[in-house]
Amino acid sequence: MNLATHAPSRPAALTDDRFGQAQSAFLLGVQQQSEGDRRAAQMSFRRALVLQPDLAEAWSNLGLLMEEDGLMDEALACYQKALRCDATLYAAQMNLATLLAQLQQFEAAEASYRRAISLRPDDPAAWSNLGAMLTCMRREDDALACLSHALHLSPDYDKARFNLGYLWMRQGRWAEGFLCNEGRDFPAVLQAKLGLTRWSGEPLAGRSLLIATDAAHGDLIHMVRYVPLLKAMGASRVAIWGQPALKSWLATAEGLDAYIAFDEPFAPAEWDCWAPLMSLPFLCGSTLDTIPAGLPYLQAAPPLVARRAAQGMARDADAALRVGLVWRGNPLHENDAQRSLPSLAALAPLWRVPGVRFFSLQSGAGSDEALHPPAGQPLEALPEPLGDFAHTAAVVANLDLLIGVDTSMVHVAGALGKPVWVLLSDYKTDWRWLNARSDSPWYPGVMRLFRQDAGGLHAGQWAPVIERVAQALAELALPSGADSVA
Repeated sequence: MNLATHAPSRPAALTDDRFGQAQSAFLLGVQQQSEGDRRAAQMSFRRALVLQPDLAEAWSNLGLLMEEDGLMDEALACYQKALRCDATLYAAQMNLATLLAQLQQFEAAEASYRRAISLRPDDPAAWSNLGAMLTCMRREDDALACLSHALHLSPDYDKARFNLGYLWMRQGRWAEGFLCNEGRDFPAVLQAKLGLTRWSGEPLAGRSLLIATDAAHGDLIHMVRYVPLLKAMGASRVAIWGQPALKSWLATAEGLDAYIAFDEPFAPAEWDCWAPLMSLPFLCGSTLDTIPAGLPYLQAAPPLVARRAAQGMARDADAALRVGLVWRGNPLHENDAQRSLPSLAALAPLWRVPGVRFFSLQSGAGSDEALHPPAGQPLEALPEPLGDFAHTAAVVANLDLLIGVDTSMVHVAGALGKPVWVLLSDYKTDWRWLNARSDSPWYPGVMRLFRQDAGGLHAGQWAPVIERVAQALAELALPSGADSVA
C-alpha cells in the first residue's frame, strides 16, 4: 500500500534564551535530517529536548528517526510524548497512526487516524492512509469510502488512487483497478532513465517494444506470458530489461527477441517505445476471462533437468511424491513478516504424511534451517545452490508438487505448469490472488491457494493453514490421489 508520512512543522519562535537554544538545536536537526545525516540529527533533537522537554516537534522527528532504524517501541514512545506535549500536532498523530497500523494494532491506529482527520479534515493523506489500512483489514466498504473521499478532496492525489487500485484489483474489478495502478511512482523514474516514448496502448504494428521491469523476480516470471500476445498485437520486436538472475531462463521465452540484464550496457534508442512490466495487463486490456493463461508458458532446459534428476531428485523405487518446500520470502519485502512462515518448524505437520520426499527449495533467508533441520524432519537439501533461475526451473521440473509461501518460486512452478500450493497471509494479500478464491485464473488447473482465516479466532495464524495442507497432502499421497495434485 502507498502511505504518506509527515515531518513536523517548525515550532513558533521562542524568546527565552534557553528556549532559543532549543529551537536552534531543533532547526539544526531538521537540516541534518533532510541531508540524510540521521545520527547527527538524532543528537540535535535530543539536545533540544534536554533544553526544552515539551518540544513536541523534536519528539516527533526523533520518533521518525527511531522508526527508520527499526526501533519501533522507541518510535512509539516518542510519538506519544509528542502528542502529550501538543495533542494538535498533525505530523505526530499521522506517524503514530501509521506505525500502529504497521504493528497491526488496528483499533488504536484507526482512532489515531481519525484524530488526525479531525485536525485536518481536508488533507487527503489521512483519509488515504486510513483507507489503505481498512483494505488490509478487509473492511472493504469502509476502505472504499475513505479512498473515494481522499480523491474527492484531491483528484490528483496518486497515493489514494494507487490504494484504490489495489482494492479494486483484489476484488477483480480490473478495468478500474489497473487504471488506478498506473498512478504508481516508479514508472516515472524509468521514463527519465530510458528517454523513450512510453507505450500507452496504441497500435503496435511494426514497432519495437522494450519491457522495463518495475517489480520483483516473481512479477517478471508472472508477466512474461504477455510477450506472445504483444507479438500478436503487431510488435516487430519485444525485449525485456530485467534482473540478471532471470536472463538465462527467460531468454528462451516464446516470442522474446532479447533479454537485457540490468548490469549490461544497452542503447535504449534501439527501441521505438517502452512499457512498465506491471502495466502490461492494463495495456493489453486483460479481464478475468482474457488472461493469457495457457500453461506451461516457460520450459526448463532438458540437460539441467536431467542433471538434477541424477543428483538425487529422480523418482525413487517407492514412487514417493517429490514435494518442494519454500517457507520464507525476501526479508526486505514490506509484508515479509506476515507472508513468510516464522521457521521451518511451522511445517512440522507435513512430516507425518507417509509416502512423501521433501526437498528444500529455500534460498537466502531460512536456507540454513534446511541444512540443519531438527530431528524427525525428513527434509532433503539440494546438493548445490540453486544458482540462477534456469537451475531453479530444473529443480522444480523434477518435483511432483511445490508448497510455498507467496514468493517467486510459486510463479516458477506455475509458469512450468507444475502443481503448486500457495500459503497466503490474510493481511496485505497480493492483489493477483483476488478475494476468497482457492484457485488462480493466472495458473488454471495447477495452483491451489491455502489462505489464513479472515478474522475470528485463528486470524493471522499459520497452524490451521498447515493442518489443511497436511490433510490435502495425505489425500494426495494415497494411490488414488496421485492424478489430482492441483
